[in-house]
Amino acid sequence: MGFFATLFGCGQTNKSGTKEIVKLEEITSKTDTSEGFSDIFLSIQSDTKTDSSHIYVAKGLYNGKTVGIQFEVKSNMKNGLTSDGQMNSEGGFIKNAIKTNSIGQESDALVKALGELYLIPTTNLFTKQIITSTAFSLNQKIADLDKSDYYKFKLFFEDDSEDLYSELFFNINTTEKIIELHEKDQEYRQPLIKVFTK
Repeated sequence: MGFFATLFGCGQTNKSGTKEIVKLEEITSKTDTSEGFSDIFLSIQSDTKTDSSHIYVAKGLYNGKTVGIQFEVKSNMKNGLTSDGQMNSEGGFIKNAIKTNSIGQESDALVKALGELYLIPTTNLFTKQIITSTAFSLNQKIADLDKSDYYKFKLFFEDDSEDLYSELFFNINTTEKIIELHEKDQEYRQPLIKVFTK
């Protein structure tokens, strides 16, 4: 499935202590299209730790043009699955778990790229509003973003709106510094584009 990619490049640390990854690749270069999904892979360019989250700026290339986005991910999200793979009865749903922000022109370019990949072209710009989503942790352990590992989540957007409700898989590989956005279902393509541009 292309989940485990090679390291995108060597890292360096800036004055604020934020680790940066410098090499970019095409966002579709690791996509498995055999099942008809348009998944994308972004390289984490910076990781800023707060008291309760990690703020990632992730970028890639689409037809040679830089695209990007910012995600703020809650730290230490509870496992949603038990050790034997059953749903955690205490609940792995976390409200406002991941916040998505525009980083400007590169996010505008990203939403246009998604529009092309999803076959729903858009000329709209990425929203300037913060997009919040509920996450269900698909992990059997707490997602400790300080550790090198691979964590998977299912995101729910606009769960109180019939027109905008959508789902997306969000995977983060803290070892290889990659964020993956995997389609849950093609029926969510149009509402996702609306969420990203409203």
